[in-house]
Amino acid sequence: MQSAKSSILIIDDHPIIHAGLKILLASEPDLDICMTATSASEATSKLKDSQPDLAIIDLSLGDSDGTYLVQRLRTKFPKIKLLVYSMSEEKLFAERAAIAGADGYVMKTASPIKLKKAIRDLLAGKQYFPENIVKRIEKRQAGRSQAPLTLFDSLSNREMDVFTLIGKGLDTLQISDKLKISRNTADTHRINIKNKLAVANGKALDRLAFEVIQQGKMPN
Repeated sequence: MQSAKSSILIIDDHPIIHAGLKILLASEPDLDICMTATSASEATSKLKDSQPDLAIIDLSLGDSDGTYLVQRLRTKFPKIKLLVYSMSEEKLFAERAAIAGADGYVMKTASPIKLKKAIRDLLAGKQYFPENIVKRIEKRQAGRSQAPLTLFDSLSNREMDVFTLIGKGLDTLQISDKLKISRNTADTHRINIKNKLAVANGKALDRLAFEVIQQGKMPN
C-alpha cells in the first residue's frame, strides 16, 4: 500500500519559482505540491480551507514582509512546518527567520539536494539552519539577553530589506518600486539605517552594504 505524500504549499511571487519547484519535486514519490500562492494574502486565504504539511516561503513578497508572514503562520497554523527559501543572505536573515518561527532556511542559490534534505528534515521534525546560526541562537537563549549579537540586529526587518537592496546597487527610486513603498519612505529607511549603523554618510552606507551583501564581509 502506497504511503500518503507530504503536502507542500509554495509562497513566492515569482511564477518561475513555482514551476521550477514543481519540476524539481515531481519525481519525489513522498512529496506533493498541493497549493501555490503569489502573495501573503493569497496564502492566508487558501490556508483557511486546507493546511499542508509544509510551506516554502520567500522573504520578498509584494504585499508583505516574509518574516512577518512567518510569524503569522506560526501563530495561526502551528502544525505547519515553515521553510524559508530566499535570495536574502542567510548570514543576515536566517536568525531573524528562526526567531520569527521558521523551522529552516535555505538560500535559492543552494543545490537541489540541499533543498530536498531541508524539506525532509523539517517533515521529520528536525530544523535546518546553518551551523553558525544555530550557535548564535543558542548563545542568545543561554544568555537570556536582548543585547544585539551583531551590528545589524538593531535594524528592523524592513530596514534589512532596504539594506540588502542598497548592497545590490539599487537606488532609492528602485528600492521604493521593488518594495512597493513611497520614495519618501525609502529615504527615511536609508536615514534610519545610516544612523543605527553609525556610518558617516550615504556613500559610506552604500560601501558598507556592498561589502556585506556582495562580498560577504561582516564588520567586526
